[in-house]
Amino acid sequence: MQINVYEMIEDDKFFIGSYPDNFSKGRWFTVEELIYSSYEKIEAEYLDKYNTNGQPELELGVFDVDNASGLWSGEYDVSSLIDKLREIESTGYYEIDLEIYEFTEEFFEETGMSIYDVARAVYFGNIKGWNDDYIGFNGYGNFETYSETDYQSQIDMYVKDLGLF
Repeated sequence: MQINVYEMIEDDKFFIGSYPDNFSKGRWFTVEELIYSSYEKIEAEYLDKYNTNGQPELELGVFDVDNASGLWSGEYDVSSLIDKLREIESTGYYEIDLEIYEFTEEFFEETGMSIYDVARAVYFGNIKGWNDDYIGFNGYGNFETYSETDYQSQIDMYVKDLGLF
């Protein structure tokens, strides 16, 4: 299954400022701003706007993430974050090994399974609700259903396994 990771993270924002002396100086940056900027531009903006006294700054860093995607964790170096965001945006689609499908009649037709095999996979599987939106196979080849929330959390888990965050 192909997933556009950029679409998952484009609503996230990052608070960038100087540390360790004053965490309150800085501002929120969108993903798009960071992709089309550079560490040097952000540093120049910081020095002009927040360091008018010319005090020497140790480092700029990301102290907080408005983590709408829920994928970010930990602390991030600004320049490596910019590089990572550019890589995610330019790659577009990532391949993940998630075999979950829409829960429709066509799904059962496309499996090529006999009626006996379908009945067996339902009986031994985990059909949580017949109104669930998605269906897939568990580790034993039996059916398992997923709500929209479960489906999204499965995608998030596989995207985290890509090692981008």
